[in-house]
Amino acid sequence: MLNLTAIKTPGVYIDEVPRFPPSIAAVETAIPAFIGYTEKADMLSPGDLHNTPTKIGSIADYQLYFGGPAKPVVAEVQLDLNNQFSSAKVDYQWFLYDSLRLFYANGGGDCYIVSVGLYTAGAPVQGDIQNGIDALVKYDEPTIILFPDAATLTGTALYDLQVSTLSQCDNLKDRVGLFDLKRTDAQGAEFRDKIGINNLKYGMAYTPWIQVALDKNILYADMVGKIKKAGVLIPSLKNFTTDANVQKVIDDLDNLAADSKRISTEFTTLLGTDSLDGLFNKKINKFILSGTATDLQDVFKYLLDIANTVNTLDTTTPAPGTLKNADMIVNLKNTVLALKDRYTNLINYQADLKALATAGYTTQTFAGTATADWGGVLGAAGTANGVLSGPNDKAKMLSVVPLVQNEFYAIQSTIQAGILDAATILEKAKNDALSAGFPLFKSIIAGINNTSMALPPSGSIAGVYAQVDNARGVWKAPANVSILGTPDIIYSNSELNQLNVDVVSGKSINAIRAFTGKGTLVYGARTLAGNDNEWRYVSVRRFFNMVEESTKKATLQFVFEPNDANTWVRVQAMIENFLLTLWRQGALQGATPDKAFYVAVGLGKTMTAQDILNGFMIIEIGMAAVRPAEFIILRFSHILPQA
Repeated sequence: MLNLTAIKTPGVYIDEVPRFPPSIAAVETAIPAFIGYTEKADMLSPGDLHNTPTKIGSIADYQLYFGGPAKPVVAEVQLDLNNQFSSAKVDYQWFLYDSLRLFYANGGGDCYIVSVGLYTAGAPVQGDIQNGIDALVKYDEPTIILFPDAATLTGTALYDLQVSTLSQCDNLKDRVGLFDLKRTDAQGAEFRDKIGINNLKYGMAYTPWIQVALDKNILYADMVGKIKKAGVLIPSLKNFTTDANVQKVIDDLDNLAADSKRISTEFTTLLGTDSLDGLFNKKINKFILSGTATDLQDVFKYLLDIANTVNTLDTTTPAPGTLKNADMIVNLKNTVLALKDRYTNLINYQADLKALATAGYTTQTFAGTATADWGGVLGAAGTANGVLSGPNDKAKMLSVVPLVQNEFYAIQSTIQAGILDAATILEKAKNDALSAGFPLFKSIIAGINNTSMALPPSGSIAGVYAQVDNARGVWKAPANVSILGTPDIIYSNSELNQLNVDVVSGKSINAIRAFTGKGTLVYGARTLAGNDNEWRYVSVRRFFNMVEESTKKATLQFVFEPNDANTWVRVQAMIENFLLTLWRQGALQGATPDKAFYVAVGLGKTMTAQDILNGFMIIEIGMAAVRPAEFIILRFSHILPQA
């Protein structure tokens, strides 16, 4: 409103008087944060999304920033006596990508991804996932935390992470933990023993794991040497065909598999777990910070080591230990030809650096024996072209940085296209050709893709939460809802009773069950505080989270407002309007609004005079949240005939 005491000049003034209370916007309720391992974690530069919660809206978004799924390990493929696919054994270690697929398949939408490491890590590590959990503290939007990759951790590592998650949920009071059990602990005995008793109202657990058939991106190289016919190992698919064209494609794939392994070995020797540009950036940034000749020498040595790696692969004719596929040999030679000009420039830059009087730069030389394809470039002395500039030798050394960066990025793209990506593209093309011309191979691929895989259920359940929230509201229990896949095991009635009602510790575990004619349903709606009358149900916990967070955000506008009746009335009206809307939607139980909720604020109601002097404005909110009809009792009795 207009401050009348501020008016000093005669005239006409407009004063717009607010009559309506502000409103509360409901926050999102089903924004899960998936924590785990990915193929990459890149947005602007390699690894820049590591341990950085990143919001996505689709699988396509995930693939853009985090890559694709980890390859499963094909342990065995069985054919019958008629050369038809019989069965396959496929092992899995990384579950985040497939859990995300199930999240979207079951109705999921926006979510966060926290990449705590790459598949090259070899196995999940408790500390990595804990770092991902800690990274979420600074992010307000996620409402569900899950980490399917941790389900295979041994000992108490999984439970330590779950306890940490419950602690974060209690501190922030705007999220819940969605927990998997170990596959070997489907009844939850170990889980209940290790999870503790603190903050259980913020946790939900589901069992058993889910069997689901998903595409697995299996190629010829993944199954070679693992195919058995009636239990007898078959060394090559060529044993099943006399078609010369098919046999040639198989030979090409065998050679490509050997070449890919050789290329991977050589570049792993060069880079370790790093990438071409990742290692280059570390070295060039170190030089930029120090400005020393030693660090610049290390940059040029690395560039020459890259050339040596390519040179090691280069050959004129196939021989044991060299590249074998004819197409890859041609690609490699073309790559070397494209690199010659780049390395000519780099060697010339070294000649300029060597000419600096006080820099003390020592020319780095190629250590190996270059093949003829290099045309003598790697052994050349170089020609100084006066490309360096600056007031002193240190500045002149630093002036070479953009020149070297340009050459490196050209080298990197050439190697990526001509060697690293070329092997993948050729392998895919040969696999497609083999699938088109060899029905047995096509049937094996289809059989492996149709082989069920066991996945932790948390990703699917997060999708169910999102689907129910969008269709009915967060106050509807996310249970008696279909879910993709089939349960890993079938429980007896007594086992189901023990899961749902834990008479010893009260830790309820929700069951996923298969019903004849209905499919697989989520058939539990309790939190881990299963014997708590206030926080027993998932829907009640998550509904209160939504109301609390929405009201908190809307009430921030009143911080430092006058703590008087005018402000109290506005705050009370704002909250009452919000709760009235929820009551009309069916979220609150009561025949009339006053039976469903109350809001109280004011002197003598929720505050004393001392509270006001201390700057406190205390608001009390009571809600009668709807609760699910978990047990429906049908009572029948005989009655006497009346007529």
